[in-house]
Amino acid sequence: MLTRPALPVIVFFIALLALFAALPFVGGPYAVKFATRLMVLAIFVVSLDLLIGITGLVSFGHAAFFGVGAYAVYFVSPDYEAGNLALALAAGVALGGLAALLVGSFAMLTKGFYFIMVTLAAGQMLFALFHDTDIAKGSDGAYVNVKPNLTIGGKTLLDFDSPLQFYFFTLAALVVVYFALFGLARSPFGRALQGIRVNETRMSALGYNAYLYKLAAFVVAGAVAGFAGALFACIDGFVTPELLSWHQSGLAIMMVVLGGAGTLFGPILGAFAYISLEDLLKTASLVGEFVSSHWRLGTGAVLVVAVLLSPDGLAGFFRLFGGARAAPASAPAAATAADRPARRAKALSTKELSRNFDALAAVSDVTIRFEPNLVHGVIGPNGAGKTTFTNLLSGAIPPSSGHVDIDGRDVTGWPAHKIAHVGLGRSYQRTNIFGAFTVEENCALAAQARHGGVLRLTDGRWRAAETEKVAHALAVAGLSDRAHVVSSKMSNGEQRQLEIAMLIASGADLLLLDEPLAGMGPEETSRVVALLRDLTRDHTIVLIEHDMDAVFAAADTLTVLVQGKLLAHGTPDAIRKDEAVLEAYLGHHAEKSGARA
Repeated sequence: MLTRPALPVIVFFIALLALFAALPFVGGPYAVKFATRLMVLAIFVVSLDLLIGITGLVSFGHAAFFGVGAYAVYFVSPDYEAGNLALALAAGVALGGLAALLVGSFAMLTKGFYFIMVTLAAGQMLFALFHDTDIAKGSDGAYVNVKPNLTIGGKTLLDFDSPLQFYFFTLAALVVVYFALFGLARSPFGRALQGIRVNETRMSALGYNAYLYKLAAFVVAGAVAGFAGALFACIDGFVTPELLSWHQSGLAIMMVVLGGAGTLFGPILGAFAYISLEDLLKTASLVGEFVSSHWRLGTGAVLVVAVLLSPDGLAGFFRLFGGARAAPASAPAAATAADRPARRAKALSTKELSRNFDALAAVSDVTIRFEPNLVHGVIGPNGAGKTTFTNLLSGAIPPSSGHVDIDGRDVTGWPAHKIAHVGLGRSYQRTNIFGAFTVEENCALAAQARHGGVLRLTDGRWRAAETEKVAHALAVAGLSDRAHVVSSKMSNGEQRQLEIAMLIASGADLLLLDEPLAGMGPEETSRVVALLRDLTRDHTIVLIEHDMDAVFAAADTLTVLVQGKLLAHGTPDAIRKDEAVLEAYLGHHAEKSGARA
């Protein structure tokens, strides 16, 4: 997850801040205006990093929010006198956020390339609105004849017509925006966004409404972009539809990548570097007429070299001097598994549950009840419908007919994140964790899913409870000594244990485990089987597994699916002796284990 900047980064930016603070006293009007433009664009670009680097949303329409923020200043400014500065900036923020809300409400229904296409199309529609109509002077652009000021009681406190006042306000705004977005990214809300970027499917299964989280991030980024646009309108007092074009979005994306996506400080470097490079290569007196007339070639060549030298962007250079990732403070020790009090878990049942894919009946009329505080094995040959059955139970797909009931509550057709909130947690055939995060961070994401709303900005009153949940989950899963290890560096068996620990931390007491023993050796398998048996103290477990020895060792009941239909249900001993099961599935395995004796 996003961590505090390393000491070299802090030192560098303190020096940079000091340089910008001193610039007006050593540079001329051009330097002040140029630096003001740099800082405004840096605010715009860092807002885009909230989408690209933090949330994982590549928007090709972000410039539209920047542009409407700029036009907002024009809309609220009188023709021949200074407008209200607070109103102008607030209008930029509001119009940028509102435009982002309108676009995001349907853009978030898509993913990947489709999301890029939708944001591009929406951005071009807004561009056309200002370019092709008379809403704001059309393609010629519009002038803010008098820059706004802040006047209270007849006394002017801040006047954007003063280059120095505008400059220092913009510098302060950049610092405030950076720290605000950095704090947001480090908050529970921001941690959820980072989880969605890495693994949206897992986040939904943990109980997060990914749509609302992404939409909220989109609106916040749009509002900040609108604020930057409002400041940009005050640089020259002129706004043009080109500010909304997809070319501006593409340049902003390039600055984010150049600086280092996901760092927040990197895109600031990227904006400074690109704009400075562009200005340098356009200045014939410094680089010569030939270079200045072909400045795009020069810019492209420099950017290619920069990316090749540091694929992580300019921010990546600081890693050469930064230390290792600091380990967070250890969570307090939790009670051992043997000391946990037993409690009744939830029951799970289905009635005539079916799912058809065109003419194929993947699951057909399955009626079953999984009693609480037991391990229920679900077995069947390949193609029996086990995975589809799992997806139906967890809300990953809706049923064609029938019902799913959790402890007396009908949850049929509910989305995965809503079903998670009534106590069902699931694992996947392929290990589904947040590989770039530590073990503790994985469990912390799971623990916070049940507390607070989408815009939860502080750990607040839930901190102690969530810390205890994480410690408890790690202790039960046998991972307490691995808390600060990056999860992708662990063995397959440990990652499977982590997936179970995440479900425990989430508060789920109905665990749906899809092949949790896949790829494990005998020792790891024995350890996880023992863990499953222990978890029945306070959990109900539905276990889908191909390892027959492990299933018979762990399960209290067995359910056999064949061709999407329920073939048999009963104790392991009864299933061993069931002729239909032996014929359809177990066969040689049963004979080998002495089941017929």
